[in-house]
Amino acid sequence: MKNTITQHLKNKSFYLIGIGGAGMMGIAELLHNLGFMVHGSDIADSSSITRLRKLKIKIYIGHDSSKIKPNDIIIYSNAIKANNVEIKYARKKGMTILTRMEILSELMRLKYGISITGSHGKTTTTSLLSHILHDNNLDPTYLIGGMLKTDDPHVKLGNSNYLITETDESDPNFTILKPHLVVLTNLDAEHLESYQNSFTNLKNSIQKFINSIPFYGQAFVNGDCSNSKNICKKINRNIFTFGVKSNNDLYAKNISFYDKKMKFDMVYNNQVYHLTSNLIGNHNVYNILAAISVCLHLDLKITKIVKSISTFFGVSRRLDIHRNIRINKKSIITIDDYGHHPTEIKSTIDTIRELYPKKNIIMIFQPHRFSRTKSSWPNLTKVLKSINSIILLPTYSAGEKKSVYDSKFLFKKLATKNKLYVKTLDQVLDILKSIIDNNSILLLQGAGDIKNIISMLRENDSK
Repeated sequence: MKNTITQHLKNKSFYLIGIGGAGMMGIAELLHNLGFMVHGSDIADSSSITRLRKLKIKIYIGHDSSKIKPNDIIIYSNAIKANNVEIKYARKKGMTILTRMEILSELMRLKYGISITGSHGKTTTTSLLSHILHDNNLDPTYLIGGMLKTDDPHVKLGNSNYLITETDESDPNFTILKPHLVVLTNLDAEHLESYQNSFTNLKNSIQKFINSIPFYGQAFVNGDCSNSKNICKKINRNIFTFGVKSNNDLYAKNISFYDKKMKFDMVYNNQVYHLTSNLIGNHNVYNILAAISVCLHLDLKITKIVKSISTFFGVSRRLDIHRNIRINKKSIITIDDYGHHPTEIKSTIDTIRELYPKKNIIMIFQPHRFSRTKSSWPNLTKVLKSINSIILLPTYSAGEKKSVYDSKFLFKKLATKNKLYVKTLDQVLDILKSIIDNNSILLLQGAGDIKNIISMLRENDSK
C-alpha cells in the first residue's frame, strides 16, 4: 500500500481543514505515517493538535487560505461549512478537494476493510478488535476515534492487508466506504439532524451500507437490538448475530462485575468459554462479543482471542474509575465517562449502581450539542431524574449555533429537586465541597470540556 499510493502522489501533500477533529487527526497521522507531507488548520488548540505537532505536523490555528500550497490535496471534515475561507479558496483554484470519508474510502480500497458502525460502542469495539488482531500478529492498519488508556497508538499503519476503521454514521457519506466486513453495534435515533430528522433515512443508509459489501462479505449484528434486527430483514448478505439472548450465533451469560473487572461465559457452537475483561458494564459485553465475532470469522483460535481480551484496558473516558480524587480531604470515587446520549448514560448509571449499590450518585452533566438536546430531551430527563444530585454545565456546542434547547431548557424540564445549574467549570469545585460526602460517587458525564474537571480537582487538592 505504501509504495502504491506514494508512487501515484509523490509530488503531492495534504492540507486538512479541521485537522484536530476526532476523525481527522487519525487521517492526518495515517497519511503522515505513509510518508506524506501533512499540514492543516483548526480553530483552537487541543490535545489532538498537541499530539500531531509532536509528529512534526504543521498546524495553523485559524483558517487562512494563504497557508494552502499549490500541490496540496484538501481534506475536510463534515464539521466544516461550505463558506469556510479555505474551502472557498481551494474551489476557486480548482484544487482536489476530498471529504474525510472520500480519503478513507480510497485507503480502504487498497486493503481488506473492516468497518465498525452503529450508534454506541464504536470506539471501544474498534479498539478491542485492533488490539486482538495486533496481539495475534495480524498487524492491522487501524483508525480509532479515541485515545487508549495504554500507550498503544490510536492510529497505526500495519503491514498486513487488514484495515479496521471506526465508521461514524453521523456523516451520511459513510455509505461510500466499501469494506469487506461490517459490524453494527446497535442502532438508535441518533444524529438525525444529518438525515432530515428521519430515523427511517438513517436506517436506510445503514441498510444500503451493509448491502454494498461484497457478496462473500459478512455483517455482524447485535441480535438483541430491535432496530438492528429490523434492518436485517432487508439485508441480503451473510449475517452473524451476537448478544445475551441464546438465539444469537454468539451469546454471553452469567455476567458479573467486581472492582475493575468483569467476568462472563461465552457460548459458541454449543461450547462454553470463560472470559475476564478489564472492561465493565453490560454495554461492554456487547462490544466484546462484536469484536470476537469478527475474530472468529478471521479464523483466530478462541483461546487466543480470550487471552488477548484480558490484556485490553479500554479507551480513555469510557467509564474511567479514579480512586485518588480528594475533595474536602476525603478520597471520593470519581467516574469519568464520555457518554452523552440517553442510552449511553443509562448504561453507565446501571453499571455504577451494580458496582456500588449503597452509594449516592452525584452527576456533573454537560449536554452535547443543542440539536441532540432537542431530539432526545424527553428520554434524557427520564434517565437523569434517577440521579441523587445533578449539576448541569452549559451545553457543549461542538460548533453548533446556539438555540433554546440548551442546558437551561433541560434544567427546567428535569423533574428532580436536587439539581443545580452553573455557568462555568470553576463554580463546580465550591459546590462539590458543600454537597459531597463519604457515601458519594462523583460521575462526570459528557463529551466536551467536562473532562478538565479531573485535573482541576487534582490541582485544587494539591494547594
